[in-house]
Amino acid sequence: MKIVSVKAIGMRWECPVMSDAMSVCRVRQALWIKIETDKKITGIGEAFCYGSPLLIAKHIVEEQLAPAVIGEDPTDIELLWQKMYWRNVPNGRNGLVMGCISGIDIALWDILGKAAGLPVSKLLGAHQDKVPAYASGGFYAPGKDLDGLKREVEGYKKKGYRDIKIKIGRNPEITGNAVRYTQSKDFSVTYGEDMDRIRTVREIMGKEGRLAADINAAWPVEEVLRASEDFHKAGLNWLEEPILFEDVEGLKQIRRELLDISLMGYETTQGCRNFVNLMKENAMDIVQPDVGWGGGISELRKIGLAAQGFSKPVSLHSFGSAIHFAASLQLAAGFPNTEAIESEENDNFLKTGVLKTPFEHDEHMKFYVPQLPGLGIEIDWDAVEKIQVF
Repeated sequence: MKIVSVKAIGMRWECPVMSDAMSVCRVRQALWIKIETDKKITGIGEAFCYGSPLLIAKHIVEEQLAPAVIGEDPTDIELLWQKMYWRNVPNGRNGLVMGCISGIDIALWDILGKAAGLPVSKLLGAHQDKVPAYASGGFYAPGKDLDGLKREVEGYKKKGYRDIKIKIGRNPEITGNAVRYTQSKDFSVTYGEDMDRIRTVREIMGKEGRLAADINAAWPVEEVLRASEDFHKAGLNWLEEPILFEDVEGLKQIRRELLDISLMGYETTQGCRNFVNLMKENAMDIVQPDVGWGGGISELRKIGLAAQGFSKPVSLHSFGSAIHFAASLQLAAGFPNTEAIESEENDNFLKTGVLKTPFEHDEHMKFYVPQLPGLGIEIDWDAVEKIQVF
């Protein structure tokens, strides 16, 4: 079997306006990668682009990376990963190129599963057939006050979620806060209002479940250290990416100060070596890579195994389309140290509107791992066509 074509598929969907600490989102987008073989087996992957222009990623995929894999056996996945990596080390071992490598890698695993007649989780040595998930939401939005946040969280509890994550950190009055330098300061709140948001969600959750807050690296380390006592009083359990992951000394300070609050990270980190270096420094409690950004299934498998060696749980970041979530489920099912997977609860047609059969879960919001060959899903290409831009 040989690869005959590698094409990028770009999609955009106008979404309800929402914001985290760093950005305002009005449009969701996704870059899928379709790999065709001479045996008519096709694989689909997703490169997570963090809002960068889709056309840039398209050119990276089709002009920079495709020549390394076209004509090759798609089941030689590790060999092809290394070829893409080493041919692009000067400009691609971090950033958008690695994100595109991730998407191609996912598509190759999809092909391997289809050729073998097995879901990817089985190829990885499945550990479980359903994966625990936490509700990921709690964004800032137009007209959304504490009552709006309450209704949202009550909805998550009603669905069966035990663990919930919200956004905090959009506080321009804090010196050094990243929102000061972003394009829009809309929907900003004060530090006190953010603490009220955490307390409100904890009150709704009661004593059950784990509450996470994501700062999206917007705060300076000094502010996180000052907030530690308030976090404890408000009932926080997990703190995600409070500062830039490059500030290793700052992360170590925060981890020591947080005590029983677990530090999660870091979705923006890429590659096994970088994660191992952070684990060696004990710069996080919960390891949180992204399959569409951090190196694909091949590299995240290594990161998960390394985390097990450091006695750390894994919680995959997943904030993309249905392809991204499917790949994350298949991967998480293969880890014995999976803590929980991120389950985005915002309106997202890219995740919920492009499949023939939606993702299924039990009453406690543990997601069943799709059992069809490859990523285990069937794409509704008619739905995709409606939002496809190339």
